[in-house]
Formats: sequence, structure tokens, C-alpha cells
Amino acid sequence: MFRFILVALSMIAFLGNTVWAQQESSDQINQLVSAEYNMGVLATNRGVLAAYKNYSDESTVFFTPAPTQAEIYFKSKARVPDVMTWKPVYAKVSKSNEWGFTTGPISWQNVGYKKKYGEYFCLWKLDRKGEWKIAYRAISEHGAPTEHVPAILESPVDNKYRKSRSKARLKQREDIILSTDQLFSTILKADNQTAFKEFLTDYARIYIPGYTPVIGIDDIRAFLKKADINIESTEHKVDRTYSGELAYSQGDAIIRQGNKVTKCYYIRIWELQEDSMWKVSVDMYFEK
Repeated sequence: MFRFILVALSMIAFLGNTVWAQQESSDQINQLVSAEYNMGVLATNRGVLAAYKNYSDESTVFFTPAPTQAEIYFKSKARVPDVMTWKPVYAKVSKSNEWGFTTGPISWQNVGYKKKYGEYFCLWKLDRKGEWKIAYRAISEHGAPTEHVPAILESPVDNKYRKSRSKARLKQREDIILSTDQLFSTILKADNQTAFKEFLTDYARIYIPGYTPVIGIDDIRAFLKKADINIESTEHKVDRTYSGELAYSQGDAIIRQGNKVTKCYYIRIWELQEDSMWKVSVDMYFEK
């Protein structure tokens, strides 16, 4: 039943007054990943704070772990590590090229303290000057990594998309993501295994605090079952690319593992599938 609801919700996005739009996509992912790498180089040469400032604007939010506006975050220098290095190993950019995301391993250290490890997620948005700026940046901490993860940096398969002429239509398209995330949350409460089977892509990756990333739907389900992990979530905010094929949701989550209860925030990347279903390719949880 809920699969039918998902298809119905997704198909609404293709109704209404739309026209085809087209944009060159060959260099899109290169430009996005270059921004991430350049920020890392700047962090090495001039410090993490300088790097973050250079790639932030008035809309940037850092999860520290609570969502914090960049201006407030920068005033609290104690929260910015002395040394931080990271590498994007999974990235995608929208056909409309107004936003994309990068994620991968990260390590950080303050002088006199032990080095820490985790996975970072960064949602990027292109500003009016054509420069990539951080929209959201978050870290899920875990122990020292033991495996190498190959990089997957994807440009759009094609550069065609439907251009909406109506603000109401754009709002409606965002509501589809909100409703889909709500449905995911509802199924999670009933049965985690079923929820992840139906709502995650085959190539999805999940970040759970304390654990290195798990990639692939079968491995994710097996991991959650073996670790006795049960997740619940409550959505708060969504956004969808202008081209329509990528979206994200953000909210609160509770992770239960035996008698242990961990309160978290989550960020999800949603991708529109060929069968018009919306599924999650990145499901990241980070402790409050």
C-alpha cells in the first residue's frame, strides 16, 4: 500500500505546466569536488576556520552537533579543530547545477588531544556569483577506519530536466519529499527492515555514530540486524533541486541498541528512480 502512495506522490511532480530545460553537465561534478578539495587545502595552509569562512555565506549551517548558523559558529572558535583533513569519496550534483553534495572520511585533532575520525557530509549550493558555498555541513564520528572506500563522483547521466514556471508547483514538489520522508518514518516505527528495504537504493550508504560507513542495501540490513539497531526519525525540513531529481531531508532521530538510546540528528539524500519512486542514497545520523 505504501509503495502505491510513493508512486502517486512522485508522479504529481511531473504534472502541471512544465517545459524542458537543458544545461551543460560535463564539468559540474569536477567544479563541485574542486571546491571541496580547495577548501581542504585552505584548511591545511590557513586553518580550518579560515577555510570554512571562505566557503560559507549567510545561509550556511554547521551541525556542531546542533544546527548552528555560520556566523554564530565562527564566534565559538573553541569548537573549530586545530587540524582537520577530509576527502570526498561520494559526490553528486544536480542536473540544474544549483546544488550537490560530497561525503567521505574525515579526521580532526586539537593540540594536546587524541585524533578523532568520522565521516563528513556537505550539502553545497551555487550562489548568484556562480561560486559553491556550504549549505549544510555535518560529521558522524566513529573509530579509526580500517577499509579503503573507492571514490564515486557522479555528474548527471543527462542534462535534461523539466523547468517549472510556478512557485506553487515548486512548493508542491517539496511537499512530495516531505510526505515521502514522513512515510519512511512511519514505516521505520513499524519495521526497520521493511522500511530500509523499500526506501533505500541498492547502492545506499548509512552512517551510524560509532560505526564506519555501511554501503549497499543488503549489507545495511544485515548490519542493522546483527548490531540490534532500531531507528526512528521525525522530519523537520526538506529541499529539492530545481531539476527535481535530487532532494534532501533533515530532522531528529532516535537510535536504540539494546538498552542504549542515542538521540541524533539526521540528513538524508533522496534520489528519484526510473520507476518514479524516491529512495535514499545517503542516510546519515550524528549524535546530539
